[in-house]
Amino acid sequence: MTSVALKKWGNSVGVRIPCTFLKEVHLAPGDVLEVSINEQGSLLLTPTKNKQHDWLEQFNKIADSMNAEETINLSNQFDEEDWTW
Repeated sequence: MTSVALKKWGNSVGVRIPCTFLKEVHLAPGDVLEVSINEQGSLLLTPTKNKQHDWLEQFNKIADSMNAEETINLSNQFDEEDWTW
């Protein structure tokens, strides 16, 4: 167990997390953590998921599950015409 000191940071208080801990839990500066207190009164820091990463993951799952028969052909006559600019 490692002890760290709370430091004044503007109107708030911050804590420095040792780099070895960050590497172990795959966190980096700029990552967002949820802060909560459990039933025993301990402070918990939980990494939040990257919402856009979740979107991409879900999109890829949907795309992988579709086959050519399930896709909708949305082309129309307007798309078929040759246009001159």
